Amino acid sequence: MIYWHARPSEHVPTLEIRVCDVNADLDVVVLLTALVRGLATSLMPDIANGQPPPDLRDPPLHAAHTLAARRGLTGEGLDLARGEEVPALMLAEQLLERAAPGLAATGDLDLAAELFDRVRRSGGGAARQRTAHLRRGRLTDVVSELACTTAAA
Repeated sequence: MIYWHARPSEHVPTLEIRVCDVNADLDVVVLLTALVRGLATSLMPDIANGQPPPDLRDPPLHAAHTLAARRGLTGEGLDLARGEEVPALMLAEQLLERAAPGLAATGDLDLAAELFDRVRRSGGGAARQRTAHLRRGRLTDVVSELACTTAAA
């Protein structure tokens, strides 16, 4: 099967960002949604000025996604601009900073900062899932943790 992280919608004039619909934590879903909207709003002037998008290839994007999925915010992430691993938390903070003008324009800057702080303090879903697995080494504990997170939302 072919999966897309982002793609133009087939039936409405929007861009579909798939990462938001796979998270169990509602705060993270809201944060990601605000970040996507804020980033899109921040990038509109670049597009209007004819600035070309970054030339990103599939292998590094896949590697960055894999690192993010395995290590979460508490580990290393792949800085695609520099081609090297750096703390994932630093990459997330840079994303928040890049999206800040758009977040401010849409009235979401304070909300995004608050939600990001919550996620940063908790370590995010990957950290919770690793902790659940470490308790007894059972994947059923991870599934139970995800179910509890989803139910709490």
